[in-house]
Amino acid sequence: MNAKQTSKSATAGTLKLFDDLTGKMGEVEGEASVAAGGVVSTPARKKSVPNPKSVARATPPAARQAFLPGLSRRGRPRSSNPVTAVQRTAEHRKKRIAEGARRVEMILAPDVAIALDALATHYSEPRSDVVAGLILKAAARVLHRARAALAETTR
Repeated sequence: MNAKQTSKSATAGTLKLFDDLTGKMGEVEGEASVAAGGVVSTPARKKSVPNPKSVARATPPAARQAFLPGLSRRGRPRSSNPVTAVQRTAEHRKKRIAEGARRVEMILAPDVAIALDALATHYSEPRSDVVAGLILKAAARVLHRARAALAETTR
C-alpha cells in the first residue's frame, strides 16, 4: 500500500533511463526541477475536488448531459399535469381527515419539545407519528389494567 522503497539505487537507475525526457519536460512545463543525482522532483500539489457548479458552468452546453424528453431529472416519467408539493400536502391532509383523523394543536414545554424531537430523529418518523404511538401505548396499558381489574372483580 504505502510501502517505501529502501534501496535508492534501484529507483535512481530506473530514472536515469528517462533523464533526457523528464529534463526536457520539466523545462517545457517549468514545474520540475532536477535535484542531485539526476532525480526529478516536482512540487507537491493539493488534490482539489472540483465544485460541481463550477464544472457545470465551465462545460459548454453541448457537452452536458441532456435530460431525456418526457423524463424528470430523477429519470421518472413526467406527469402531464404536475402537482405542487403544497397541493399534494393539502390533499393528503384532506384525505386523512376524511378517514377520521383529527387535527390537534399542542403547546409543549421546551424540555418536552426537545425530547419529542429526539424521539422523532431516533425513530426517523414525523413528530405526529411519535405522539400517536406514545398515546396508543399509554392507552393500551391503561385499558389492559382496567380490563384486568374488571375481570378480577367479576370472579
